[in-house]
Amino acid sequence: MNPNADSALGHPYALVLILAAIAGAMDALDFRVYGVFTANQAGNLVLVWERMQENPGEATLSLFSLAGCAIGVTLVIVLRFKFTFFVTPSGSRTLLYLAALFLAVTAFAGVSLTEPIKGVDTGKFPIGSASWWAGAVSVGSSAMALAVLGTIFVMVGSRKANVISSTGPYIDSIRFAVARVFDRSGNWSPQLKAVFAFPIAWSTGAAIASFVPLNRGISATFCAIVVCLAAFLSRRVGPKNP
Repeated sequence: MNPNADSALGHPYALVLILAAIAGAMDALDFRVYGVFTANQAGNLVLVWERMQENPGEATLSLFSLAGCAIGVTLVIVLRFKFTFFVTPSGSRTLLYLAALFLAVTAFAGVSLTEPIKGVDTGKFPIGSASWWAGAVSVGSSAMALAVLGTIFVMVGSRKANVISSTGPYIDSIRFAVARVFDRSGNWSPQLKAVFAFPIAWSTGAAIASFVPLNRGISATFCAIVVCLAAFLSRRVGPKNP
């Protein structure tokens, strides 16, 4: 149940890094607009309690993000258990299109339904309001999209695919780099090469999203288009059996 990106994508490692950059970009955009993460779920487990007393409207968005992530992961697993097509390379690329669809939903909900909140310090985000519902839909669908992206490809060849990059790959990068300095046998170099690029790609996507003066809807739409292009242009011709 852990399809390898090598079987579905041309230039798989580069494409998976691009998906990681998209996840980092959306995480930064969602935090800037709604004050919650849609990929860094460990952060949401803290934010939901930190903000519950002062601003429960924003705090509950963390719950929608957590739920959206769980639904996204569950959806990929259920589809692959119930339909063998989704374990094939073509099925994996179809799941990329599904993630792009969720990104389109988050772009529409954040822009077209109502004006999103301007930041976590506004304090004007009552539960049940139009803005709150729009934020809930937008945050939940964004979390679903990133969870799907992070669950499609678990491996890239013999390397772990950290599309939703987190503290783990960063710690591993430092650990392997320091170990390589003290151990000249070269045993640590393959491990370092497998993980160090994911935190860089993630942070690069977040940096671009933070500094490029585009609103969240346009940026989310662009991310959806990139995911679709990754699925279409990098398709690998090969057997369709799992």
